[in-house]
Amino acid sequence: MILSCAPLQGYTESPFRNALHYYIGGIDRYYAPYIRFENDGSIKNKYLKDIHPSKNQGIPLIPQILVNQADNFLRLAKIIEDFGYTHVNWNLGCPYPMVAKRKLGSGLIPYPNEIQRILEEVRPKTSLKISIKIRAGYEHYQEVQAVLKACSSFPLDEVILHPRIGKQLYKGTANLDAFVQAQYVTHFNLAYNGDITDAKTFEEIQLTLPQTNHFMIGRGLLMNPFLASEIKSGSSLSPELKREKLRDSHEYLMEHFSKTLSGEAHVLHKMVSYWEYFSQVFENEKKVFKSLKKSHQLGEFRIAVERIFNEETLK
Repeated sequence: MILSCAPLQGYTESPFRNALHYYIGGIDRYYAPYIRFENDGSIKNKYLKDIHPSKNQGIPLIPQILVNQADNFLRLAKIIEDFGYTHVNWNLGCPYPMVAKRKLGSGLIPYPNEIQRILEEVRPKTSLKISIKIRAGYEHYQEVQAVLKACSSFPLDEVILHPRIGKQLYKGTANLDAFVQAQYVTHFNLAYNGDITDAKTFEEIQLTLPQTNHFMIGRGLLMNPFLASEIKSGSSLSPELKREKLRDSHEYLMEHFSKTLSGEAHVLHKMVSYWEYFSQVFENEKKVFKSLKKSHQLGEFRIAVERIFNEETLK
């Protein structure tokens, strides 16, 4: 069984990947948040820095791209290949309206013929393995089935399916029936992504999808960084060891952002955004997050974090 870390913009970039991989563990494969071209044809340097091998030493990483044209696909694939990677993941799942309305991400799902044409052009021109991360549709759950049929003749390495529709964003629940229906119409091995937030939920999903061997976890890893290791081992670490690993991984993030972000305000804002999720590993999660959210200076934040690690009870 493969457990992978989902690409979440603003959260699962290289600092989080390193903290999780080296201090906590449990993840077999990481997918980087997508890189894309800006309107002027440029690529933000932060995207390239995030997937640079020097930032991901020893981490099994697959870069992801957000494109709707074959030439842009090939240009990004060349950069990824030059960095030494052997695999690229194509984002056909991003649900955000600013992306989707430009026929990117999930906004491209209603156009299976265009997806097919892009693959026809790029497949012979790159040596990279290609996988796809996709939603069940943009407006309707059945839309992915047409995409899978259009892609059936291509040697895709994998298809990762999040069974929500694009217009749903992250509301409601993932539709397991839509995932099963997609399995019936394709020869691809479908990996599952969506709503894996605790070990019990994972077990229920796994029972429903016995043929599935790859499960991708997103926000569940932010809410509980130990989730993957708990799923694999079937048990939880002692509170003392959990606390030690959390403290070490948190200190790594603090040190990294203190060196790379400009000013304490930016560091504070970044760390508080993580703690909106991290707080959920504690019994009194609302109190924990509230105590950090009211910090106005980094010194206050550090004191509050230390108190949390020393006094608050872990779940």
